[in-house]
Amino acid sequence: MIPEVSRYEKYSKALGRSIKIKLSEKDEKRIQKQINTAHLDITPSHVVGLAFISVIILFFGGLLMAIGIYYLADIGKAFLFFFLVMLSCLFVFYYLYSIPTKLAQKWKLRAASQMVPAILYIVVYMKHTSNLERAISFASQHLQGPLALDFKKIFYDVEIGKYSTIKQSLENYLERWRDYAPEFVESMHLVESSLFEPEEARRIEILEKSLQVILDGVYEKMLKYSREIRTP
Repeated sequence: MIPEVSRYEKYSKALGRSIKIKLSEKDEKRIQKQINTAHLDITPSHVVGLAFISVIILFFGGLLMAIGIYYLADIGKAFLFFFLVMLSCLFVFYYLYSIPTKLAQKWKLRAASQMVPAILYIVVYMKHTSNLERAISFASQHLQGPLALDFKKIFYDVEIGKYSTIKQSLENYLERWRDYAPEFVESMHLVESSLFEPEEARRIEILEKSLQVILDGVYEKMLKYSREIRTP
């Protein structure tokens, strides 16, 4: 469902699989979390493997050029060039190693901008039909971009048997946002709790509260952003 495979994914699979690097459990979980958030079809081993292979290629290429400069010019220029190559190796490794984190942050920013409309669509639907599955489906059809894809993925995980119910799949998805957008998680939990209210007036009140929670959360983030702005 993702429209295209990025060049980073292609290079990671092509070069990253050529070397096997054992990561610590902590690092592997952290990188895998970023990969899942960024919706990349690679593994943590591919990420680190691509970084190492790129550094090795750059190192030996720079070493050969430094030797050539040594014979054509002098040792001072050769040493300076090799020093710059070593700095470039550090930069290239850090850049390639941190790409999943940057892509995950980019995905979160794009998805976060759609959270208020998402809650609004769900609340509007559930006001007349108290059905969580249909409400999420309704939102996924009318939203665009990352969050629409995420909502469709919630159904996909149930259809392939990863989770037995929509609520389990939704709860797993909300874990991604617990630290980054707690107001979104709280709003969705309020929507879920409205399903168990026998009184219609109370159910509508909880749905309205879920919408107010995410609006207040966005408002607080805007205030915090404006306070931290510094000139120029």
